[in-house]
Amino acid sequence: MKRRLTQIRILSDGRPGHENQCFGLAEALRRRTGADVECVRLDLKRGVFNRISRARKLVSGMSRPQLVIAAGHRTHVPLLLAARRFGAKAVVIMKPSLPMCFFDLCLVPRHDLRGAKAGARTIPTRGALNRLPETSPAKTATGVILIGGPSKHHAWADAPLLAAIGEIVRRQPGLAWTVANSRRTPEGFLGDVSALGLPISIMPHEKTSLGWLPSVLMVAQEVWVTEDSTSMIFEAITARARVGLLPLPAKRADDRMVRAVDDMVASGYSVRYADWLSAGMPTVQGESLHEAGRCADEILRRWFPVVR
Repeated sequence: MKRRLTQIRILSDGRPGHENQCFGLAEALRRRTGADVECVRLDLKRGVFNRISRARKLVSGMSRPQLVIAAGHRTHVPLLLAARRFGAKAVVIMKPSLPMCFFDLCLVPRHDLRGAKAGARTIPTRGALNRLPETSPAKTATGVILIGGPSKHHAWADAPLLAAIGEIVRRQPGLAWTVANSRRTPEGFLGDVSALGLPISIMPHEKTSLGWLPSVLMVAQEVWVTEDSTSMIFEAITARARVGLLPLPAKRADDRMVRAVDDMVASGYSVRYADWLSAGMPTVQGESLHEAGRCADEILRRWFPVVR
């Protein structure tokens, strides 16, 4: 007999991106079921046996989890052992380094499958899951420009970015624009943006609170993001904004992050700056895309039907 989902446990490796995805899925499940969500953070400095011991411990006041969620390669073994101990379902959010058949469900980005057929225990996703809610307030006449920085996937070129920012703001004076940077943005770039003399607000990442970005994305009509910042691209799409992509040179054309962005452009969820500029293409607002909610629905359909 299938059970109602009441207890969810997240095993975290401490990486914000991984934890954000796990909470995005867990919170989507909680919205549907009212389940309790607990996060156990593993001590990655003390070796695999310590992680296993930590993962298997019960936390005072918590019932046995029915679903255990994790992301990150170093969580794989603790995830499997914790799920086995509690008789829970093991869900990994990534393409795992262990065989997929070891897990009850793998939520794998489409660009990591490279066209391979997904098995019965795999759900292909469009990029990274996030914690944005599925209902949003009314959009306001605002635009947001989000700047990343050099990474192992992309190089940096500030002159084309400055030119693009200027053109975007000048062409759309009806929107109140905010430009924000990230920890990876080269020092001084926001000063260069300010020197353009545009009617914009500047928001250094040091001055933002934890919930600042989701709050501005949910009400923004239009969002431009540098192509290196895939998590912010998917958050902007999830927020149902019109999404444009600012150019940064990719280090390899076949890079997995480049493939992820290519997929979103080909699917009509975003437009690259060069196309917007040369062909007069407007930024686009694709179909509603909420991957955490979609995956939550599939998990409930398989194992925990919602009692209404």
